[in-house]
Amino acid sequence: MSILHLRCGDDLRAALPRAGLAGGYLCFADPVCQGPARDDGDLLAWLGLRARFVAQHAGIDVADARQRLGREYAALQALHRYEAVHLWFEHDLWDQAALIRVLSLLAEKRLLRDRLWLMPADGVRSFPDLADAELAALLPAPLSALQVQQAAEAWAGFAAADPRPLDALARRALALPFLGAAMRRHLRDLPWTTDGLGETERRLLRAVAAGAVTEPEALAVLRATDPIFHVTDLIVRDLVRRLRSGPHRPLHAGDPLRLSARGEALLAGAARHRPFPRAHAGVAVLPDPPWLWDPEMGGVVEG
Repeated sequence: MSILHLRCGDDLRAALPRAGLAGGYLCFADPVCQGPARDDGDLLAWLGLRARFVAQHAGIDVADARQRLGREYAALQALHRYEAVHLWFEHDLWDQAALIRVLSLLAEKRLLRDRLWLMPADGVRSFPDLADAELAALLPAPLSALQVQQAAEAWAGFAAADPRPLDALARRALALPFLGAAMRRHLRDLPWTTDGLGETERRLLRAVAAGAVTEPEALAVLRATDPIFHVTDLIVRDLVRRLRSGPHRPLHAGDPLRLSARGEALLAGAARHRPFPRAHAGVAVLPDPPWLWDPEMGGVVEG
């Protein structure tokens, strides 16, 4: 049987053959949990939008980013050549956002019916953390039509300007085991009604207040304390840059990482953050945000 292993990164490319798991390997590395993700179905426009973000995020040439993304998305159109496609996506937000993006593109492809299989994540460890014998023992489960349908619905909500449909979906019992928690974590990075900070921003400021003075130190704290959003060094770099922007910045400019008086007031509950403009998937975050996360009700409200 011809098998393709589909993963949102290259971190299993060497491990799977070593574990005796034969087949091709496709890396889908568009970090859709970061940056703009407005999607109207125009793939060329999407690739341009994402290439500009990825180039800025990763510090690479826009043309190079566009070429790489183009190859990845084109490869998704040829999955019907394989008898089985094994999807290696874990419980965290990065993986779940990539999974719903992939499944949104595959949902209407009849040739792929009964060929998509989901590898079982344990909800705690990442696949690269598993020993070769543990990887070899994993048994894929066929994706149901309901799972594919809900993934496509989640993507439509994720990419929408109004986050309320995604909020409503994340409250339901979903056939994909980790999707609801990951989407709620995504929504908690909208500005909060309490202080105007998103959850990851607040976690970063707390890490600095606790003694993290470099970005690697802050990354280590965030990775250790957040079980659902496994941030990367590039995400931390973007966060630091954002929190050093504007006249009322929570972080001082320049190294080492250090809270400003504004940052100290925010963590003390004595000030309110006005976010630097950014795209949060399909939602526009502005200094006076149109959408907020209300921690008391555990959902999205209008700003």
